[in-house]
Amino acid sequence: MRTSNTSVRALVVGALGAALAIVLVMVVFARRDFPHNQHYAGTSLDPPKLASDAILIDQAGHPQHLIEPGYAATFVFFGYTHCPDECPLALATLGRAYRALAPAIRQRVRVVFVTVDPAQDTPAVLGRYVANFDPHLIALTDSRAALAKVWQAYGVEIQPQAKELIGHGDAIYAIDASGHIVLIYTPDVKASDLEHDATALAS
Repeated sequence: MRTSNTSVRALVVGALGAALAIVLVMVVFARRDFPHNQHYAGTSLDPPKLASDAILIDQAGHPQHLIEPGYAATFVFFGYTHCPDECPLALATLGRAYRALAPAIRQRVRVVFVTVDPAQDTPAVLGRYVANFDPHLIALTDSRAALAKVWQAYGVEIQPQAKELIGHGDAIYAIDASGHIVLIYTPDVKASDLEHDATALAS
């Protein structure tokens, strides 16, 4: 049976349309919700990286998730209480940025400090330390074995040095509502930049 040219063209157009629809669906499901076209002060990860969660011990001695669902933005920093320079600088900046947020935004933002020195940074020590920067900061510790998995997941290398100093990765990680690391900052980031990005992520 012969097929007319009109029928052939219809079949071709239909096939192309179906293929295009499949491609569009794949693109929609593959894309992240993170708006890369928006201006952020932090360095964007493209594609965003899934953040690793863990249940650790907070400054009150209670189990606490590193990543809690329901928050639009979580800022995570690794350090230790005896750090002489970058750790207090980063935490002070994070505290100022958090307090500068509008109340409605602040309720959707979480700031977490994870120790790299569990031998000295007990929950009580961490509690007194982070209270100097902001009482809403969450500080986490645990056994070295439990923390080592978290350090590895975030690419934090621990390098013990002289006089109880510890070399470690000093990035601040911004995690969005989907649980992906979307932005990274250096410890000398401005509080106003963190405030801007936190507001953008939580809006």
